[in-house]
Amino acid sequence: DDLIDAVVYDGLLLLERMYEKMDRPSRSGLDGLLNLARTTFAFYKKHPVYFHAMNHHERRMARERLGTSIAEKGNEAASRIFDRIADEIRLGIGDGSIRKEIDIKAFLALFHAHVHGVMHFMYSKEDVYKDVLGLDSSIIEKAALETIECYLKAAR
Repeated sequence: DDLIDAVVYDGLLLLERMYEKMDRPSRSGLDGLLNLARTTFAFYKKHPVYFHAMNHHERRMARERLGTSIAEKGNEAASRIFDRIADEIRLGIGDGSIRKEIDIKAFLALFHAHVHGVMHFMYSKEDVYKDVLGLDSSIIEKAALETIECYLKAAR
């Protein structure tokens, strides 16, 4: 578990750096949030080992993951990532691109579960979406982003 915690921490730091280097200028908070989601998908696709370590990590209850210095560092990194996402939501609420009644904490949980779940499906069920449904992973990713956008978008 300590080894998994160390790999997860390393992955979280890498994801943070990818967020910092996002090359898409955001026109709004909603655009910024969607860029973070795209970057998260790109991270998982480019670094599947981190995704698999994070998936293993998620199977343990939080109380089982705490107590070591590396786990605490991982929690701090995860908090910074969630803060970055929350900042984009606040920006979007302020600029009118995200509806004002969004519960930021609930959305943070939803964002994590949605992106993680989509990536899990894309890794573990390729035979289903390709062979049975005739879908390419890019279609699934695009639909996942549209789902996030639809949920957040302010009425105009």
